[in-house]
Amino acid sequence: MWKLSEKEFDAEALLARLAGRRIGRRFHFLPEVDSTNRVALQLAQEGAPEGTVVLADRQTEGRGRLQRVWQSPPGCNLYVSFLLRPAIAAVDAARITLMAGVAVAEMVSFFCQTGVGLKWPNDVRIRGRKVSGILTEMRMTGGAVDAVVVGIGVNVNMTGTDFDPEHREAATSLSEETGQPCAREDAAFLLCEKLEQWYQVLLTEGFVPVRSRWLALSEMEGNIVRVLF
Repeated sequence: MWKLSEKEFDAEALLARLAGRRIGRRFHFLPEVDSTNRVALQLAQEGAPEGTVVLADRQTEGRGRLQRVWQSPPGCNLYVSFLLRPAIAAVDAARITLMAGVAVAEMVSFFCQTGVGLKWPNDVRIRGRKVSGILTEMRMTGGAVDAVVVGIGVNVNMTGTDFDPEHREAATSLSEETGQPCAREDAAFLLCEKLEQWYQVLLTEGFVPVRSRWLALSEMEGNIVRVLF
């Protein structure tokens, strides 16, 4: 079912697999972009519907939390942003980040069945090394949340020598952990599937099941953790 990775991303194949889904109802693939989050926020301003996905083969100005640079070389990773329009207060927007963390961790667990954990607030790690990060940004209109953009970067097929020296010991990829290339199309589809699943849980059942699953996946076992929102 799962094929080995190819250099060129097969966006048409992914789009066909997303047909009829909430996440992926609009799909934009860009060979190169400064930031998928910037594009998704612009699309939100232009009225793009919930479920719009922006995926790039390469980012020139990929960003992480606290304005950190997210290393974004071409042909090997996932750089994707999701446009959501939840009816939530701005103070509750952090729940979207935790929900996305659960979705990413479950996607990663499909490829790597052991050692996957969540580090507060937005890192997904395998055996203590970062494989994915999440950057959530909001668009406000008249004091209300108009849109939430969830940007996710996943290291799929980077090798140890591909990482910057300063990140080499702290970062990993799906292929590094599994010992074989992973198809980015499969990882992207699973990510969309898991995000749709957990977003629906958040909308219909509330934050409690999301919080419970996040805590179950977290690396903070044995520490005192209070998730108050």
